[in-house]
Amino acid sequence: MIRNIFSVFLIATALSVNAQSHQDALFFSETDVVGTARTAAMGNAFGALGADISVLSTNPAGLGVYQSYDFAYSLNLSGRDMTSYYRGNKIINSTGNFNLPSVGFVAPLSASKDSDWRRTNLGFAYNTTKVFRSNTIQSAYNSNSSLVDVYLASAMGYTLDDLDPFFELGAFDTDLIDLQTDSSGWIDDGNYFREVETGQDQFNQTSISGSMGEFAISYAGSYQEKIYLGGTIGLTNINYQKKTRYNERNFADTNSTVQSFDVYENQMTTGSGINLKLGAIYRANDNFRIGLAWHSPTLNDMHDEWEMTMRTQHSLNDSDYAYSYTSPYGIYDYEIVTPMKVIGSAALILDKLLLSADVEFVDYSTMQLNGDDYDYFTNQENIISNHYTDVVNTRLGAELNLSPILIRGGYSYYQNPLVSDEMVGAIDEYRNEKTSYTVGIGKRGKYRYIDLAYVFSEYSEGQSLYNTVFEPAHKTTNTSYSLIFTMGWKF
Repeated sequence: MIRNIFSVFLIATALSVNAQSHQDALFFSETDVVGTARTAAMGNAFGALGADISVLSTNPAGLGVYQSYDFAYSLNLSGRDMTSYYRGNKIINSTGNFNLPSVGFVAPLSASKDSDWRRTNLGFAYNTTKVFRSNTIQSAYNSNSSLVDVYLASAMGYTLDDLDPFFELGAFDTDLIDLQTDSSGWIDDGNYFREVETGQDQFNQTSISGSMGEFAISYAGSYQEKIYLGGTIGLTNINYQKKTRYNERNFADTNSTVQSFDVYENQMTTGSGINLKLGAIYRANDNFRIGLAWHSPTLNDMHDEWEMTMRTQHSLNDSDYAYSYTSPYGIYDYEIVTPMKVIGSAALILDKLLLSADVEFVDYSTMQLNGDDYDYFTNQENIISNHYTDVVNTRLGAELNLSPILIRGGYSYYQNPLVSDEMVGAIDEYRNEKTSYTVGIGKRGKYRYIDLAYVFSEYSEGQSLYNTVFEPAHKTTNTSYSLIFTMGWKF
């Protein structure tokens, strides 16, 4: 009965590492091209400008603006602060990361002043679309609930053979929950009792690493230097690792032999996918351009692997002993289909000043999650269609040309795609919009260019140590900062 209640309220256990939920569909659908230092410094508002490696993953029509061979690479030194507010206890933990956000090459295929199609270009690039790097710590004394509450509720009504080997079976095998006994042994009737009562210190640490990226193969052309048309085939890749350690100790119940317990969980998710991007830029005159891009849904083939280990420390009559449990090795393949995107852009090019803006429309209610368990995935897709909505994201950028030095700034705003109500639960109560502020500087020469950008981003979301039936969600704040360096050559 309890499991049915959990299903109705759509509550997934935070410590259970096997994914394949509507939250994961959103997590792998939200992207933000890191790109080059120039585009990053201008808030990634580059859809109407072109002639930058990052546009192969945003508006491929910008490839048609190139008039020469071009090679560029970027380096990103980034940091992230995760601030948790579990039960009023504020903890800040920081991590750093170094990666290659963008590398690409552009080659002109043909050029003719006599033809309406003045030139066609071919481009290859790898652009990072999301960086996974965080280390979140939550710790406090909790007199209201314990993870043992969840184990007990999940086990009730099920015999030993039917317990989840990735969750409550570990609690039974390490004596956190138990069956009544008689002279014949266990009474395996689906009724369990807990070995400890609530009132204990809790500690949870979650470390996440990896990235998402896209290898873009693009083709574009320039028609009379008025219209630029382009297309990209994007081959995506996902590499995500999550490690969690959960601990409870110092129980108020001194009659139990349980002194503490630890749960270690590891998850690895990999994926690969394909998408299509089409774009156009109209050059009204030397000072004004507008752009339009369409991104197809990305079909991602996903592969999850996970494992859980539980260790419970006991003490009886001054004798210490421990029970350990290791789950089977979980493997599951499924699909995530991301929503399509439509991006409208405009750019104003003056004598010394360049202003640009992108407006991006994404309908997250169209995400799809597909797998072998038809009923489960149908339920997840119902959640997606009913509790996610469309968003309009905005990006603004500016560049001041003090030749040969260029000074840049930008701002981006990403709306919250969740429709908050009781069905989704308090876990999403704290989620808000993501904002980014960017600045940068660059130097352009005839054959070489160097750019530097600084990006500051922040947003909040809700987390629960197990689920919101037993422990209300609390706020966590995600603050990231990146220093991006790009060097490129024209020839």
